[in-house]
Amino acid sequence: MGCHFLFTVWQMDENRLGASLANIQINLNLYGPLAAILGGKYIAQKSVSLTEGAVVRGLLESLGVQSDQKSYLFINAVLCDMPGLSASLDEPLHDGDHVGIFSRQHMWPYQYRDGIRMSESLTEALRKHGAIHNIY
Repeated sequence: MGCHFLFTVWQMDENRLGASLANIQINLNLYGPLAAILGGKYIAQKSVSLTEGAVVRGLLESLGVQSDQKSYLFINAVLCDMPGLSASLDEPLHDGDHVGIFSRQHMWPYQYRDGIRMSESLTEALRKHGAIHNIY
């Protein structure tokens, strides 16, 4: 029997003030040291309840994840953020989304990087900041 966490995440939207917001469910996966937040050692997976209208920024704040702790972030197998960027903070989350957040110590394998689908916000951030290269 899995644990169920309830995070209250609000997105301020003047059109919704005073309206009753429903909850959404996302499937959250944390990798590396971040997994400890959800009780895992290297990988943790939990169903998380969020307030409708939630965005990535609110999820990270609810988890207590600082921007310097996360590296790659995926939503539904679409790359939305990379180390050193904050391109995903305003990405909306929807009912049924699958979210994966990698810690800086747990990197995403290089062989899977070519041809990956990227979110519009990440594509724009890379256009603005330039390509990111790994240093070994």
